[in-house]
Amino acid sequence: MKYLFFTLLVISLITPVASATQQANSPLIKPKIVGGELASEGDWPWMSALVFTYNDIVSSLDVAGSAIDSNYFSNSPAGQASASMVDCGLGDNQCSLATDKICLIKRGEIDFSVKVDNCQAGGGIGAIIFNNIAGEINGTLGDGFTGSIPVVAISQTDGAALLSQLDSTATLSVSEQSALVQSSSCGASFIGSKWVLTAAHCVEDADITTLKVNVGEYDLSNGANNAKAVKQIYMHPQYQESASFNNDIALIELTESLNHPSLTLASAELTNQFADMASYATVIGWGNRTAYGADDEQPANSQPDILHQVELSLLTNTQCKDKLAQGYSNLQNTTVSPEQVGITDTMLCAEFSGGGKGSCQGDSGGPLVVNTNEGWQQVGIVSYGIGCADAAFPDVYARVGEFTEWIHSITEGIAIEPNYDFAITPQNKVQTQQLSVTNNSAFTANLTYTLMVDKVGSTGFELNTNNCTTLTAQQTCQIQLSFDAKNLGEQKTRIVINSDNDSIPASQSYITAQAIGSSSNIATQLTNGESELLWFSGGAENWQLDNTEAAIVSGNITDDQESSVMLTFNGSGSLSFDWAVSSEENTDTPDEPYDALYLIVDGEQRAFISGEVDYTTVTIDDLAAGDHQIVWLYQKDELTSAGKDKGYLKNVSFTSDTIVTEPVPLPMPVAPEETSSSSGGSSSYLLLIMLALLRIHRRNR
Repeated sequence: MKYLFFTLLVISLITPVASATQQANSPLIKPKIVGGELASEGDWPWMSALVFTYNDIVSSLDVAGSAIDSNYFSNSPAGQASASMVDCGLGDNQCSLATDKICLIKRGEIDFSVKVDNCQAGGGIGAIIFNNIAGEINGTLGDGFTGSIPVVAISQTDGAALLSQLDSTATLSVSEQSALVQSSSCGASFIGSKWVLTAAHCVEDADITTLKVNVGEYDLSNGANNAKAVKQIYMHPQYQESASFNNDIALIELTESLNHPSLTLASAELTNQFADMASYATVIGWGNRTAYGADDEQPANSQPDILHQVELSLLTNTQCKDKLAQGYSNLQNTTVSPEQVGITDTMLCAEFSGGGKGSCQGDSGGPLVVNTNEGWQQVGIVSYGIGCADAAFPDVYARVGEFTEWIHSITEGIAIEPNYDFAITPQNKVQTQQLSVTNNSAFTANLTYTLMVDKVGSTGFELNTNNCTTLTAQQTCQIQLSFDAKNLGEQKTRIVINSDNDSIPASQSYITAQAIGSSSNIATQLTNGESELLWFSGGAENWQLDNTEAAIVSGNITDDQESSVMLTFNGSGSLSFDWAVSSEENTDTPDEPYDALYLIVDGEQRAFISGEVDYTTVTIDDLAAGDHQIVWLYQKDELTSAGKDKGYLKNVSFTSDTIVTEPVPLPMPVAPEETSSSSGGSSSYLLLIMLALLRIHRRNR
């Protein structure tokens, strides 16, 4: 099983605030709605929501005259369909009996879009996808979906019931509404000008073209038109999600400055005093309101539209470690020491004595605040927790006071993109990247840049900063960072910026890269050593030959490691291969695998397989002209192994769609009557033609 050391709570919550006497004397409270207290509109003007805005889609499903609750899939075509149903299983193949029927499909490892395509290819006029676990499906068909039939999602229970009603008439519809609406993913706090504070895990891999911030939000059911666009995101450069959510903090820069009430940040010293005194602190958010224990199944989503709040008590880190250690020990029936629970100096804990109140999924990134004689001050950011309002496990927050220097270096100093990962780079290839540097101070700054080695032996990095040595106030420039993959293995460096004005702080950027070596053995095993197809392997351990099946297998890696193999080539066409995996599987949420084999095409993750999956064939048929890098990456998380803990690959084949021009036989030239030096000219002329044809042939290979 997966231990719950770092179960993410994108947090929510809340219940009526109790007095100090009630908290101290209350018996153990059984899990109940964790959100009985509505916030009053206007009390938290700096409270913000990270949102996505869209034109609402409405879905409906009726079977044999009875309405069934349904959800739409994003990117589902609008439309209506009415017909009897056909059982299409997992939808992993064309549904041959679907002609003029509605496909009933079970959720599984196959992409939703593939399921729907297989339904439509079989003649289906609509699709119903039911869950394979408890709870709702909130899915997408993807931006590139080209199908034309409407699709809805229903629960596992309703899907099982419909399997016995296939002859009944089902009517489903999907329609787009004109009004703009919003959905919240996390909370945040407005700290002035154009800056918003949130949790790093809320914005990891976020797309700034779609993510927006609604400052001063209260009721998510309206106000979507007030959401502001995002200009830049600065995650803390040392955020460590895989380890313990350490440094779980991020700044969001809006595209415009706002004249709006802002929240003050408490200092580290003041935060320590509050924790020592077990001060009351209030956490605010739109997250789930149902409590559950660390060993309970997560209940269905219960996020409200109206802002909620709850009052908790702060703990010192020593108290928090002791309490978590006891909770983990009881949960796992073993002894866990306080130093094993992962609480660091950049974290802060809070609880409601007796449990039953606290933050939960949906509140992550929101503020934890204390009322002082100088008004409300933020001491924490909702980060993670075990269960939801479980009495044995206090909630964990990022300790804001430990990050004030970093925040100041971004909002009022020289800000640089905090991280860049060159990721997997084939040996001897040079990659370059432009990084933005912005002077957010009110003064002109003369800057110098230094590359600091963050790992012994790291080499291959170079900087070109010619256009960024002098920056006026609010000016942005670009520096060029290069990585030459001469030395194999993981490489790390750090860009340190210094200003000639000591009053202007500067942030730093942490750079990582991984150079992997060429492999002639893999080239021979998989593609017969074809010179146009180059193979590389690396990571913690290289991929190895599996001669029993003319395949290759991932290296012997341990927790929190990866093993990669890369194919590079040039040209347009299609690539096919067979892959398999034997690994630990996340059966609760299959879309969030524990250990898995990933397919990455030209830097974009295309697919993954996890669990026990026999060899299946995959074809990539959208490879345009140009250079390509195909990566198969077997990756383990930080806990637990299952199966053989391996990824497998065989039968790799690239088919070019480039037309090869074959040489056309030429008539023999007629010799001139003269026998002078012109005969030499005729031979030279023929030779040039032959060389030209040879060059054409080579270019088209």
